Amino acid sequence: MPEPLKSKDKHGLPFTRPPEIEVCLARLEAVDATARLQAFAITSRKSSGYVSSEALMHFLRRAHATGAKDEFKQIFGLLMKRIGQSLFATVSDSRMAGAQGIREEIMGRFAERIAKDCNGRFAMLDFFEVRFDMAFDRFRKSVLRQIGPSSVLTEPLSTDGEAGQEISREVEEAAAEFMGGDPQKIDDPAFRLELDAAIDELPDDQRRVVGLLRQGFQIDSKDPNIMTIAKMLQCDERTVRNRRDRAFRTLNSVLQEDA
Repeated sequence: MPEPLKSKDKHGLPFTRPPEIEVCLARLEAVDATARLQAFAITSRKSSGYVSSEALMHFLRRAHATGAKDEFKQIFGLLMKRIGQSLFATVSDSRMAGAQGIREEIMGRFAERIAKDCNGRFAMLDFFEVRFDMAFDRFRKSVLRQIGPSSVLTEPLSTDGEAGQEISREVEEAAAEFMGGDPQKIDDPAFRLELDAAIDELPDDQRRVVGLLRQGFQIDSKDPNIMTIAKMLQCDERTVRNRRDRAFRTLNSVLQEDA
């Protein structure tokens, strides 16, 4: 039987999956991973073999917990594909300026939430196993409120861990290099704005790497239980480092010119 969820509602009661979800999970647990993945690949809700996104989320988390790396990677890809398709309807090019970039930002932040859940930092994905569509709709709206349809798509650097994102050591060291070896300049609001603007102009693949580094995620790890940037972006660590290095070279050049 599937493990009970740990989160509680506002009344202090544990989250419970709907009965039909519990039945679906029990049925899928009885088959092998290959059969599950074939079912997960069905994207049409009208198909008799369609499996709910609540179930995909459950087995994604279980695959990570049991160390089933290949299964995790495949379920992650299928789940993100579903999310991408749903965002084309809710964040459409015809209704919102810069829709493609906003969709990518929402998907990126959701991938980061999955990574945090896998690393045991919180269990906020429990509700996605109960009502996935409702949970993701709230998540999407939350991100849109933060970034705005026409605002920049990266969060500001901050040295205040409660008011914003902490800066990872790697990005902090790079920023010190941008500033001619003066790490205290990171406290300068004007410089942080310049750095944010320069990051916004990076190619998407480089901007995503820098964004994850800013939040303290590791590029790679020997510990299979640690969610890394390489795993999230589904590429090897060398590719991630190359993107990081190109981004840092560009930022260094741009900020030196501004200076």
